[in-house]
Amino acid sequence: MTTLTRRAALAGGAALSLVPALARAGERADLVVRDDLPWRPISPLLYGSNEIGAMEGGPLSAELDRAAGVTARRLGGNLMTTYDWATNVSNAGKDWRHANLPFLPDALRMDEADRSRPAAVIDVMHRASLAMGAKSLVTLPLAGYVAADGDGDVPESEAAPSRRFKPVRWEGRTPADAAIDPSVCDAPHLLARLKEAYGGAGDAGGIFAYALDNEPGLWPETHPRVVRAKPRIAELIARSVAAAKTVKAIDPDALVFGPASWGATEFASFQNAPDWRAHRRFGSFLAAYLDAFRRASEEAGTRLLDVLDVHWYPYSVAGELLGAEDTALAPALLDAPRSLTERGFRERSWVTDTLQVNDEDDDAVTLPLLPSLHRIAARWFPGTKVAVTEFNYGGGRLTASGLALADALGRFGASDVFLACHWGALGGSLGEAYRLYRAGDAAGAGGFGDRSYEVQGTTPRLAAYAAGSGDAGPARLVAVNGAEAAAEITLRFASGRPRRARAVLGFDAAQTETGPVANATPTSDGAGLWRMTLPPRSARRFAFD
Repeated sequence: MTTLTRRAALAGGAALSLVPALARAGERADLVVRDDLPWRPISPLLYGSNEIGAMEGGPLSAELDRAAGVTARRLGGNLMTTYDWATNVSNAGKDWRHANLPFLPDALRMDEADRSRPAAVIDVMHRASLAMGAKSLVTLPLAGYVAADGDGDVPESEAAPSRRFKPVRWEGRTPADAAIDPSVCDAPHLLARLKEAYGGAGDAGGIFAYALDNEPGLWPETHPRVVRAKPRIAELIARSVAAAKTVKAIDPDALVFGPASWGATEFASFQNAPDWRAHRRFGSFLAAYLDAFRRASEEAGTRLLDVLDVHWYPYSVAGELLGAEDTALAPALLDAPRSLTERGFRERSWVTDTLQVNDEDDDAVTLPLLPSLHRIAARWFPGTKVAVTEFNYGGGRLTASGLALADALGRFGASDVFLACHWGALGGSLGEAYRLYRAGDAAGAGGFGDRSYEVQGTTPRLAAYAAGSGDAGPARLVAVNGAEAAAEITLRFASGRPRRARAVLGFDAAQTETGPVANATPTSDGAGLWRMTLPPRSARRFAFD
């Protein structure tokens, strides 16, 4: 999603166990790791990214993903809504002159010989994922038409249906070895070819999951040559269910993600859709979507939607936060992750005019966001996982962006998020935030851990997350100090189990790369109380055994 798109959309339109809460700059914090309470699993797919190639300049996003230790990668965004897999061209819509061009091959810096291979964009993305041991999530088109040529700008007079676009076909089961029909974008044929090439989702090389398009509530804004009128909820659901049935018929092990909604106004009413009044009884568009998939799944005898898929970009009256690298926006960036989980926090943006705060309605989407999404999923389609497949907390040249991202990743892990994918290249402090969780350390740990433990005593500028692996209990503590003064911390483990402090990793403005931090090992009073100091605007990962 581009900044232009998000601005256009804005113009149009149970408390968790871990709740970082915050204090004044320089105030001390007394943390308690509740290893006497049950832990909750941390999904290994939290540390994901979006394949954007070289859209931001510099190295390919796959190179940065590999260095960051990414575990899941999504091929999505506006260009995938109109991507013709047979020719690898897309219509860019409002993002670039409504042009039909090979934007994705250009972004991936593909060789000329590769550009003519059917589904080459998906192939390049997926093979890069396999090479780094990451899962692939591929977006499929539902808006109705894709680009039919690569001839550049499309005037309004040639909006679909026209020779400049070809219709998307979901009917039928075209076998993998059939000739490609150049008159349509045959989605079942693509799925059959992908399964033939890589195996099914249950195989080591298969594509793990498919997303039912991208930000459908914004189609009239992002793709006005393809979708001229505001889409109706009933029509989107019908298309989505039909597509999910096809995916499951061709690759039963593949997970289905949907609806990839862009933000608050789409969550609530699908951008005040023409038929919203007919669905208002559900309390939100997301609830209506989940209920429809539950009923369709019961009728089909198989689960058709596995993951509730949303996008979440922070907003602030202080200014534009997407990719922000202005130090004046650092406080807003550091506050932004609190809307994910913190009861009582009210962000300073238009979002709170759309989503109620601290309302625990099982139908309406409310703030904090993640508990609300879990409540809605449990109410309307039990067993549905939650994913955040686009998010961004600023640009990599700002230390505060990396700290905000580290905080967000911690909240995802403590909140049972199944998969999360950052939008934007993981350069600078953004990659360091990922390495804070993914890098090995001198204590022999391969990363943060896969079991989350509640942490009590955090403050608005001091977030903390504890994790472990196996039966040893919590062995890693990530702490993020967003204050402009050092934080004095005491720490104890509620179980009283004896522990020994080991390695410390971290990054900050002075130490810009995540790595060992000298003279930072916590000190103990010998009775289970640990003391440590975090420098201003810093992130640390402490190891205990």
